Amino acid sequence: MSIQVTDEAAVVLRRSLELAGIDAATGGVRLRVAKSLGGGLDVMVEFADVPGDDEEVEEERGIRLFVHPDLRRVVADPIVVLEPQHERVVVRSAAAP
Repeated sequence: MSIQVTDEAAVVLRRSLELAGIDAATGGVRLRVAKSLGGGLDVMVEFADVPGDDEEVEEERGIRLFVHPDLRRVVADPIVVLEPQHERVVVRSAAAP
């Protein structure tokens, strides 16, 4: 199943890729799993020129997503959203409110 991207997040990601000078034909948004300070796992949203060797490449709303192999283990049914309170793009479970 592909990762969902909301309309609002797609607008921000497209503009951010453009500002970063990343070619949309080869580059994209990396969704990387990293250890948090508290010992858990977080999903980091980054920009990349090419996917990593172990990353799955998906396309959603014209944006290439480079997905870490453990993402779906960390976040069930992931969706990329714009968090309005802090105006940042995050990955959360689509089942979360």
